[in-house]
Amino acid sequence: MSRFLLPQRIAKDAGKEMRRTDVDVLIIGAGPAGLAAAIELKKNGVKTVRVIEREKVAGGVPRHSFHPGYGLRDFKQFLSGPKYAKKYVTAALTAGAQISTSSTATTWISDYEIEVTAPGGLEIIRARAIILATGARERARAARAVPGKRPAGIYTTGSLQQSTYLENLKIGTSAVIVGAEHVSFSAVMTLAHAGVKTVAMITDKPQHETVGIVRWAIAFWYRFKFMTRTEIVEVLGDKHITGVRIRRNDKETVIACDTIVFTGNWIPDNELARRGGFDIDATYKSPVVDGSSQMQRPGIYAIGNLVLPIKAADKCAVDARTVAKKVAASLMK
Repeated sequence: MSRFLLPQRIAKDAGKEMRRTDVDVLIIGAGPAGLAAAIELKKNGVKTVRVIEREKVAGGVPRHSFHPGYGLRDFKQFLSGPKYAKKYVTAALTAGAQISTSSTATTWISDYEIEVTAPGGLEIIRARAIILATGARERARAARAVPGKRPAGIYTTGSLQQSTYLENLKIGTSAVIVGAEHVSFSAVMTLAHAGVKTVAMITDKPQHETVGIVRWAIAFWYRFKFMTRTEIVEVLGDKHITGVRIRRNDKETVIACDTIVFTGNWIPDNELARRGGFDIDATYKSPVVDGSSQMQRPGIYAIGNLVLPIKAADKCAVDARTVAKKVAASLMK
């Protein structure tokens, strides 16, 4: 299954030799799964482990998810997202893994070589094994084909958390949440932190998709209307949102709000896997893996929420440790 590109593609970079690096294992993605894998690899005797992360700060989604609930499966602690992320970054660095932030894997040079773009320029990293831990993202409004204009005030949970916790931006006053997954209830807490009242949570499903006690506790505490079998028909407003038109029981009504948060409805960040020519699951759009999380090419793995259905961060981390042990064992043969 070799997919070598033309030699001219990698020979020069604006007249200069492109930097090349050899490692035992390259991990793409510095979220909980990627970092947990790096730690476990080092524990199992792998000499050189490199983790690359396109964001400026390693740690993944938990670093801007300030609510508690992280770390029960892996650390046996009840941590906030930022503390959880910091704990993993510190542990990975202490174990001897190298973490490169603001670094994006752009393409496959050959079966075991990846081109990386970073502030210092282009680099080709060759590895004996490669682990994709690129995670998943929520489908934004455009990907859901919701009619209406493009007024300000539309977020996903991830963009809402970054705007609230990392950038301290003004959000709005009243919000409708579209979706009823576990992350949807996280959005309720983020909105409250930003001083925004959640007026309704709507889903076209017959029921919520999180733990029952979470749904009831948060709905009771934050006092919002929870509406199942409800479809968003149109976003209202010109420069800024004025409301949403919904359809329920074949009747259309309008909910006034100035903020909409589209939550869940995950899609894996599978671009790099696609560029490598790997098989993609028709249902989840994740790379196809075997029982060891290995893709079609020996020594190439996919872990974490790149492999849907979506899982909690600590579950991804625990699973990643198991895969890392297998990777380490294969390198020792």
